[in-house]
Amino acid sequence: MADDNVEVVRRSFEAIRNRDIDAVLRLYETDAEFRPLTGTRVESGGYHGHEGIRAYFEEVDTVWDQMLPHADDLRSHGDLVVVVGGCMVRGRESGAETETPMAWVFHIRNGRVASHRAFSDVDEALSAAGLRSGERLENPS
Repeated sequence: MADDNVEVVRRSFEAIRNRDIDAVLRLYETDAEFRPLTGTRVESGGYHGHEGIRAYFEEVDTVWDQMLPHADDLRSHGDLVVVVGGCMVRGRESGAETETPMAWVFHIRNGRVASHRAFSDVDEALSAAGLRSGERLENPS
């Protein structure tokens, strides 16, 4: 089960990197909660459902020429997957590139993403997953 959950998250990152939103939506529950670090709906609780996720990626297309999240370490904890990695973006207008370290917590339900939340700090992600900094997680890799 842990391997299956991690594989769902890996496929999600691949679909996002490829800007294949249909593939992303096939991996997410229809009522999924999507909470990125940036976007117009972040302050109001993020994006909800397939319609909200699609709206987020439409926003991304207006701002970023490239958005390449990378998952360097994926660990499972029950039905959660904690990811440590980062995201490289290149501005559509400016061409400026930025690499930001990040962490994510995914809740997997019935083999699909029910919740996807991004964090700028690994300890915050661990806390959101109910873990302490340095707590050992199952590494299915």
